[in-house]
Amino acid sequence: MQKKPLFIMLGLFIAPILVAKIVLVNNWYQGAKTNAGELITPPLSLSLAPQAWLLLYNPTDNCSAICQESIWQIQQVHTLLASEGDRVQRYLTALPSLQSERIDTQALTKLQLSATNQQQLSSDTLYLVDPLGNIFMRYQFTADKTAAMKVSAGLLKDLKRLLKISKIG
Repeated sequence: MQKKPLFIMLGLFIAPILVAKIVLVNNWYQGAKTNAGELITPPLSLSLAPQAWLLLYNPTDNCSAICQESIWQIQQVHTLLASEGDRVQRYLTALPSLQSERIDTQALTKLQLSATNQQQLSSDTLYLVDPLGNIFMRYQFTADKTAAMKVSAGLLKDLKRLLKISKIG
């Protein structure tokens, strides 16, 4: 009779530890994720630090539907940043030919990258660059407008969070 309470007490303390171990070993737990973009680890480095937050888009040579939708979504996100938009600059790694009236071609600026930096970037991908020149997050847009809007909503959320907590730029 005396050993029964001892086993109950041991079971109450050991059972949660065993359950947690089983969950972790079988990869049933997926950690919480607060960012919408894909983190680049380790971050890539630009040869020159931009001194501002950058939205750096790497288009293909012939700007396809994905490319044009991406550039338009990036412009919309920048507009939605409102007063915080002054801290963020938009750049392209190349200036493609565009067939869309929705895109303000006057606002598109090319950022000259080193050959090494250019080779590290995937095409039709948006990169977030911090003011110290670290390329640390990427976003992949699609031609589907609904999916592209979800990506841009995640980008906007991530940017607002970064700008709020950032002590640089």
